Amino acid sequence: MKLASALGRWPVALAVVFALAAIVLLPGLGGPGLWEPHERQLADRVAPPLSVEETDPKPSPAEPAKAESCPRTAPEGADARSLGSKAPAWGRDVFGDSDTGRKLPFALMGLLTVLATAGIALRLAGARAGLVAAAVVLAMPLLTLQSRMLISDIGTACGGALIVYALVALARLRTTRGPVVALVDAGVSAAALAVGGHLGFHGGGALLGLVAPIGAIAAAGGLGVPAVRAALRRERVLPHVPALLATLIVSGLVAALAYQLYQLVAPAPGMTPPGRELFGKAVVADGCWSSLLGAVWRADDDIRAIFDSTFEQIAYGTFPWGVLAPIAMAALLHDRDHDRRAAGAITLAWAAGAWIAAEAFARKVGFSVYAGFPALAVAIGVWLDAVLSRRARGERDATPAGFLLLGLFVLIAIVNLGKDMHSFPDRITSLLVSADQIKYPAQARLLFLPTKTWILVVGAIAGLGFALAMIAWRPDNRSAVLRTLAAWGFPVAFAGTIGMAAFWSFVWQPRLAPHLSSKAMFETINELHEPGDQVVIMGDLGHAPVAYGKETPERVQNRAQIVQALARDHRVFAIAPQTELCTLHREVGGKPYYVLDDRNVRNLLLSNKLDGAVDRNPLATSIVHAEPPNIPHRPKAPVIFDRRLQLLGWDLPARAPMGSMVTAKVFYKVLQPVGGKWKALMHIDGAAGRAGNADHWPIEDRCPTSSWMPGDYIIDTFTFRAGGGAFPSGSYDLWIGFFTGSAPNFRNMPVSQAPPEIRDTHDRVKMTSIVLE
Repeated sequence: MKLASALGRWPVALAVVFALAAIVLLPGLGGPGLWEPHERQLADRVAPPLSVEETDPKPSPAEPAKAESCPRTAPEGADARSLGSKAPAWGRDVFGDSDTGRKLPFALMGLLTVLATAGIALRLAGARAGLVAAAVVLAMPLLTLQSRMLISDIGTACGGALIVYALVALARLRTTRGPVVALVDAGVSAAALAVGGHLGFHGGGALLGLVAPIGAIAAAGGLGVPAVRAALRRERVLPHVPALLATLIVSGLVAALAYQLYQLVAPAPGMTPPGRELFGKAVVADGCWSSLLGAVWRADDDIRAIFDSTFEQIAYGTFPWGVLAPIAMAALLHDRDHDRRAAGAITLAWAAGAWIAAEAFARKVGFSVYAGFPALAVAIGVWLDAVLSRRARGERDATPAGFLLLGLFVLIAIVNLGKDMHSFPDRITSLLVSADQIKYPAQARLLFLPTKTWILVVGAIAGLGFALAMIAWRPDNRSAVLRTLAAWGFPVAFAGTIGMAAFWSFVWQPRLAPHLSSKAMFETINELHEPGDQVVIMGDLGHAPVAYGKETPERVQNRAQIVQALARDHRVFAIAPQTELCTLHREVGGKPYYVLDDRNVRNLLLSNKLDGAVDRNPLATSIVHAEPPNIPHRPKAPVIFDRRLQLLGWDLPARAPMGSMVTAKVFYKVLQPVGGKWKALMHIDGAAGRAGNADHWPIEDRCPTSSWMPGDYIIDTFTFRAGGGAFPSGSYDLWIGFFTGSAPNFRNMPVSQAPPEIRDTHDRVKMTSIVLE
């Protein structure tokens, strides 16, 4: 009770919010490394290492460029939407030439966003609402990931949250506590407004950074009409002034944007695109750079940008609590408390305005990150605070019958959305750069589960806690079990929410970074490097070798130079693209080479000496250049597929428990170039029918069959489930082959030679039999 009482005071609540946000957003900023290519390219362009800047040749002075009447690109010194480029350079210069220094400005803006979000909810409903809103916004990947990565538009969201906080606070100045408190309150609000306006404009331009949040206050405040009405009635005007001020500002901004983006011209036949007519003139976009928008407003629309693309970004980016926000807003709009109704109106207008602005921007300019997510957190915080307050008073309508369905709906929605995020993790890795641009590294794991699975697990904990809190509470609850569930529901949901926030910072980003950043490879080099060792790099890694390495590497242009480097007498560390491994493995031949680090999805770290390291070469035991000795089982007569591949033998147990996992090895000799990309088939057929199949990409798809060449011996190791279900025990035949395409248009590789008794009319070969017990 003492803790709850303390948290009910706004200074304590705000201190807790600050501490919580600092713990989640600030530690370990430099640990993961910059994701490549997006973060690396951005850093190299706007904030390269100082040592690189010092050695780069300075361009000779050029004549001042003539001012263009219609520039198509950002002119030098442009301010709108420049924050994403200027912040890393400023952080590097102020906080240090490191990844931490470059990211820290964004982390600080994220911290401000959390404080402003909590402040809005605190002003509208109280300290507890502020705490809940802060926890909810921290759990959103749009907040946490943008605060810890360079590919970030967090300045737009931060500016919007500060603007809304300032205008809400000005409408609720603490005048009853004396003139000094009122003056300090007004000063803090004015400062928040100034900082928010600066960040919003430099982060998202006038449309995304200013019109959306300011317009929300204007819309929620009745476009200033209540201020005029109060003045005419000689009532208290001060609470309505911020809405009137917001209406005037946003009207001016919209008019200025329209003046910059469009022009009136005489309509002409065949005009492309056709303009809307006004006063006999065609209204057309001029296609020039706008200093207010911070971009070029295209004359034609990008028809690929559709409304549901932003909805997907909002759904994934506000997981797990975003699904509750529309319900919370609707409930607040019908609340009997005036301040809660105001909270519903402000958050709905803010979230919707940000969505409309983002949609317009996507159609006419390009990709942007949705900046209205703090509004969702405010709505949830204020609504949950109202629910808890009414429960504490024992009001019978605190949890109406519909809350049973609400609890189930939110739980199912969170689990379903988490399942989608688990199934399509590329949408999360690409959340800040548009869809499907950063492939999720499937090898990323935490403990015994893939990293992506923890999104569903932690989100489900939060959803389950909320569902229990909604379903189990009764005003006259006589069941001890239900009382316990209801009492623990919200704490479990809160714990899951904080866990989700910590997950993005301390699990998701660090676990993916070794696969998406070259920093891990250079750390391996730095750990193993001794005097006289050389580093050779093929491919463009930007300034990563300077940022993460200890010496200047030798850069080569092709695979042959990598092969030559690995043949040197002294130790060489070589970084080459993953796509080169298959060909490189063949060209190196029988000479020793090793893969020291295979975690990066784009590159491999190779060396010609192990010297205590571990060889992680996936091909060392999969593609060899001499026939493997001691093959356990061989066919009685030659088995050849399409005169290209010869089955040499296999290694399989004779018996296995029904439904168990069995490891198999199949040995092939490449007679001619295989060509194409063929998939290996294995069918488990018995008297009762097909008990299963083990179709798979050979050697885990590391080298497609198109790369197999004469002289290669393939050792395909894979695991399959031996039958199962209702199939009876007994002997089952294992049929193998190769196919391409998919049903019903698949095609099997022809069997050119095999004994008649072990081949069928579908170009399959019976390799052996296995007894399933």
